[in-house]
Amino acid sequence: MFTGTYLKKRLYSMLILAIILFILSFSFTFLFVVGQILLIILFFICLLDWYLLQKYQYTLQCSRYMSERLSLGDVQKIHYSITNNSKRTLDLMVLDEFPYQLQVRDLSFEKVLEAGEEWKFAVDIRPVLRGEYNFGKVHVFVSSRYLALVQRRISFDLDSQIAVIPSIIQMTKYELEVFSKTASLLGVRRYRALGVDDEFEHIRPYQDGDQLRNINWKATSRTQSPMVNQFQDARAQMVYCIVDKGRSMKMPFHGLTLLDHAINASLVISNIVLKKYDKAGLITFSHQIDSVLSAKNIPNQLNYISQFLFNQQTSFKEPNYALLFQTIQRQIRRRSVLLFFTNFEHMHDLERNLEHFILISKRHLLLVIFFENSEVYHLANQPVSAVSDIYVQTFSKKAIQEKKLMLKKLRSHGVQGLLTKPEDLTLAVVNRYLQIKAQHLN
Repeated sequence: MFTGTYLKKRLYSMLILAIILFILSFSFTFLFVVGQILLIILFFICLLDWYLLQKYQYTLQCSRYMSERLSLGDVQKIHYSITNNSKRTLDLMVLDEFPYQLQVRDLSFEKVLEAGEEWKFAVDIRPVLRGEYNFGKVHVFVSSRYLALVQRRISFDLDSQIAVIPSIIQMTKYELEVFSKTASLLGVRRYRALGVDDEFEHIRPYQDGDQLRNINWKATSRTQSPMVNQFQDARAQMVYCIVDKGRSMKMPFHGLTLLDHAINASLVISNIVLKKYDKAGLITFSHQIDSVLSAKNIPNQLNYISQFLFNQQTSFKEPNYALLFQTIQRQIRRRSVLLFFTNFEHMHDLERNLEHFILISKRHLLLVIFFENSEVYHLANQPVSAVSDIYVQTFSKKAIQEKKLMLKKLRSHGVQGLLTKPEDLTLAVVNRYLQIKAQHLN
């Protein structure tokens, strides 16, 4: 009968006052009667307040709105709407049952809602784990505006299951940046194309500045006006994202692991590759080959890539580069662009696998992408106040220099490398791909 009913602070304050009156009644006896009268009045007011709160279950409406899919690592909003259809002003406190992955336990919202008023508000969330997120009930704690001695919990069954997938928000944002001639907010560079476009696109009327050698004389004779052949960059190039899922990719930066950063970047670059009419593929591996998706440019290719990336997890084992080399030799016969997301913390990690990189780069354009440690940069730039700080700063600078030496060692053996901070990964990869396309490096 009283399920979901709670006492408010105001009632506890009144009870404390009654207790004080009873204590003082040892010296002033008339206060004992006053205390009894106060308790009787509180009892009947609480009973009246509880009775009035029973009908609000049917006069309150609550809704929760969010995207059907959430993007990994991006700030997104959950929208709520609560309507007071009663004839009284109510005090509301709202609690939502957030998924455990969000680690939100004490977030509540309070509002004095007038009769007939609708309350809309939004909550910012940033999911940092891929997977299924289960949102539970929304609990609204209602109390009357003036009595406010008890409150009632009204629960709205708004259970929903939402998938958190690799960032489609970043994918859309970079797509607009790459293909918009005016957008320049994200830092995507414009590269001047070198050489001559070599793939025929269509025939169009002659314009000032067109090269005479591109004139199509047959079309010109038919239309009685100069017509030229329009060429474009070569299309249908094969671009593979290769994602290392070894234990080094479990390192967290800005709430996401290196694997999550690589997965977001892979989805973004795959979308741009497909929009550029190239073929996008995917390989994920650790101690074994986990996923191989052949490079294609078909309508559902991006969905396939997103589904493959959705369930990828680190295995906490050493990656098998020899097995990767054999897989590439067997699965990728045509020369392709390989964007290899991995990480090396020490020079010997690179040296023991350098032979495989050299062999792969002889048949394909291999771009080895690895990460700077943002925390090490922070330690290297901290002010020194003790002898121990000198040691920490020295080793930090040594680690930074070692990463740069790794990049030089790759380039000295004819292997392209890209060293970037985790938060700058997507932008750096997009710029390097555009450079490869513009300068015909493949």
